[in-house]
Amino acid sequence: MDLDYLKILEDLVKIRTDNRIGVKNAFKYLSNLFNNLGIKNTIVEGCFVAYKEKENFNLILNSHIDTVKVQSNFKKDDNNFYGTGVIDAKGNVVLMIHAFLNSNNSLLVISPDEEGESNGIYNFCQYLRNKNKIKRGIKCIVGEPTDLKVCIGHKGRFEYVVESFGKARHASSSKCVNPIEVLSRVILDLKNLPLGRIEVDKIYSSSITPTIIKGGIQSNIIPDYAYVLFDVRSVERDIIKKINNFLSQKDYSKHIKSSLNPERHYADFYMLENKELIDKLSKEFEISFFNATCEAYYFHKFLKAEAVIYGVGELELAHSKEEYLNLKDFYNGIKEVEKLLKILG
Repeated sequence: MDLDYLKILEDLVKIRTDNRIGVKNAFKYLSNLFNNLGIKNTIVEGCFVAYKEKENFNLILNSHIDTVKVQSNFKKDDNNFYGTGVIDAKGNVVLMIHAFLNSNNSLLVISPDEEGESNGIYNFCQYLRNKNKIKRGIKCIVGEPTDLKVCIGHKGRFEYVVESFGKARHASSSKCVNPIEVLSRVILDLKNLPLGRIEVDKIYSSSITPTIIKGGIQSNIIPDYAYVLFDVRSVERDIIKKINNFLSQKDYSKHIKSSLNPERHYADFYMLENKELIDKLSKEFEISFFNATCEAYYFHKFLKAEAVIYGVGELELAHSKEEYLNLKDFYNGIKEVEKLLKILG
């Protein structure tokens, strides 16, 4: 089916989707596109869904239409497209559209909020499971910037909050619990916590990184409260339990409270374990590991899907002012995703 994929991509990138209204507008664009092609489409749990036969599919094709806050606006030259979303992930939305149009047994599902709460895919996967619309052995391709490598897993991500409590005192006081000092110890101690590592094409490691810390109301008052938020990336199971157990053994444990930020869903560490399938993939593609988090975990958790992550663009360019899509790589991705369909389909 001949479509002007670059025109579709340009149109999508020009729709700002770092907000809900923009996401709705982008989904309206996609709906018009598929209506003109005579292909059924709808919105399910906030996700855009296109299908040929609603209950006859064994492959899910997924990417996300939302972006982080816009870092740079769209522009182009003869070799590249530039701007927020060209690789993360609208270029890969178009890649998945091509794959869907060239497959008779697939379901296209575009996420509305992968960069945020992931409510869309979280709820969509449960919707399919509860409706008993899933066959055994279903496969899934999640479109993310992998530099055209097939990634057989991804890191988990959590927002881990540690709060510390004391009593407000004059800053000259020496015999009191200072929540800021307690959190300083927490940060340093977690740097020494042994973390998991895995090897795929290279070594990948878990990480615990403090990214937000707040406390205090005035320079001459020891505060009664402070908190720190850690970005936790995992290549191991039960990393949060591991952190909790570690901190519970510290002498300051009675002065802290730890929890996950409750305002979002969390995708845990995921790894494809089908060795036979990995061997087939490795004969046609370079195998790697997605050094970030994506929504493949939810397809596996709720639908028991065997998911891979695949797409155009370098992950290191995503979320930056330097984000760009090489058009030669894009067209290579169009060809290569057809090979991937044959292996998974």
